[in-house]
Amino acid sequence: MTVTLPERPPEGRRRGLVGSASALPLWVQVTGVYLVLRFLTGILLSHAADGAGYYPGVQPGVAGPTQDDPTLTLNWDARWYGEIYQHGYPDEIPLQDDGRAAENAWAFYPAYPYAVRLVAWLLGSDFTTVAPLLALLAGLGAAIVMARLLVETLPAAADHPRRVEALALAAVAVWAACPVSPVLQMAYTESFSMLLLVTFLLLVVREWWWAAGLCSLALGLTRPIALPLVAVVLVALWMRWRVRESRPVTRPEGVGMVWALGAVGLSGILWTAIAALGTGRRDAYPATMTAWRGDDSIQFLEPWKRTISYAWDTHDKLFVLPALGIALPLLLSLLMLVPRIGGGLDLRLRVWAVAYSLYLLAVVDGHTSIFRYLIPLFPLAVLLVGAHRPSPRWWEVRTVFWVAVGVLGQVGWIWWLVVFSPLPGGGDYPP
Repeated sequence: MTVTLPERPPEGRRRGLVGSASALPLWVQVTGVYLVLRFLTGILLSHAADGAGYYPGVQPGVAGPTQDDPTLTLNWDARWYGEIYQHGYPDEIPLQDDGRAAENAWAFYPAYPYAVRLVAWLLGSDFTTVAPLLALLAGLGAAIVMARLLVETLPAAADHPRRVEALALAAVAVWAACPVSPVLQMAYTESFSMLLLVTFLLLVVREWWWAAGLCSLALGLTRPIALPLVAVVLVALWMRWRVRESRPVTRPEGVGMVWALGAVGLSGILWTAIAALGTGRRDAYPATMTAWRGDDSIQFLEPWKRTISYAWDTHDKLFVLPALGIALPLLLSLLMLVPRIGGGLDLRLRVWAVAYSLYLLAVVDGHTSIFRYLIPLFPLAVLLVGAHRPSPRWWEVRTVFWVAVGVLGQVGWIWWLVVFSPLPGGGDYPP
């Protein structure tokens, strides 16, 4: 009698819940993972809010949540976005007693608060309801587009397409769990900028130059992170030019390439120009930014020199942690340019990480907000998982480890910076 054995399931298939989940479309898997992580973050924020102090407004018309009902998703900079939502931008830059610019709404970009205003009008709702929800949905969109970007750029083995999707999902999970990821569901603009950033990078990878240029202009009205993308576009154009013999550059494509480069350059200064036109003051935006810095002008690298010097002299976490917060990401980003370390990751993504890290070092103050500014460095999540390798080892274990580290880091970030706890001299360290 001949016994016929059952066929062995194809590689990559799993029985049970895990197998069923891995068979779902990638965007569905990303949605599930992202929302679970945001639910966990929501629990942390809700628990932390029970002991949070009230963060009073420092400008007329700009107030935080009511003292009896602190809501961490609507605190800190969310107050300014609420001010823009209600009143727009001032016609003139308000001044302090010494004649320098005072803190005002021109420091905050318009795409997010005006999008909230539009959606709130359509739904008949208000800022407190729509702003966190819109941030959450934009963050979800960013995660989905990021996964697609990684699938199209990670070193893919032709016989393991599911593994590539799993690696992309793992990297997105590590990014979505990082210590500062709670900001993606707060009334902040980070989730909006991430959605536009990864969309722009995907368009550049696909060489859709005209759409990429338009996307960069939208990004230029969301957060001041567009300028480093000039380096990314230059590298993308160089990569396209190298293959011109096998894929000739047509005249329409050449025009599109020039447009993409010009649009990215414009996006880096777009809000500065709009602020100048809106107030009649050429230095409206940089003068406004100095109101938070306490300096008369923006001094490149100087804030970080002071931070590192104070960290070395005092060993105070207020300076040590921000110094490490810029040094370690910059070091990891530079290491990604070494072929043997980051060679499997798309060059355009590696250049983005390096250019953005150097940009932060040049123009951002060395204070506690630096941790939040690191959220666009999503290529580092790929490096931590090992997803840039054709056949990474222990990537599942790495993913679980870094997700756990990220969630624990959220606890520290929320309780140290998001929760308002007045200092003896007044104020608190900002997230």
